[in-house]
Amino acid sequence: MIYSKLIQLIENNADELSRRLCRDVFSREETKAYRKFSEDLLCDRVFDVYSRLGMWLSKEKQTGEVERYYTELGKKRYREGIPLNEVVLTFMLIKRYLWLYVREKHFFDSTYECYQALEMNNKVVLFFDRVIFIISRAYEEELRKEQRVSGGLFSRIFKK
Repeated sequence: MIYSKLIQLIENNADELSRRLCRDVFSREETKAYRKFSEDLLCDRVFDVYSRLGMWLSKEKQTGEVERYYTELGKKRYREGIPLNEVVLTFMLIKRYLWLYVREKHFFDSTYECYQALEMNNKVVLFFDRVIFIISRAYEEELRKEQRVSGGLFSRIFKK
């Protein structure tokens, strides 16, 4: 089935995909907060997303596991000081690079394969949209916790 072949292509080439994306993230002004990390660390994080994609998309994987994993990731990015818009853009780029790579490899030989790929694309888009939502929600939750603990931005400004 084309779905399995596509997942295998992505997972088998996760390292190359990760390196391409990392170069882009480090060169963009819109994702400059990631420059505080080494390129290797960022690439390892992106590799993790690509290499686990098949597992995350499989029916055996419970939605709760994905939610727990990406909730923790959202909280972690907040604690690292990465602005939410940069986290979201990076996940949008991860999704975009995936499909650019598949197209570059001329993976489809027939209309039927293109149709199957479109179905997979819909699953991938839904997955990343859900991930972005989960990360954003967890990130904002961490922000609210910090504001409650510190008395909010207003009181921090006037404590100085």
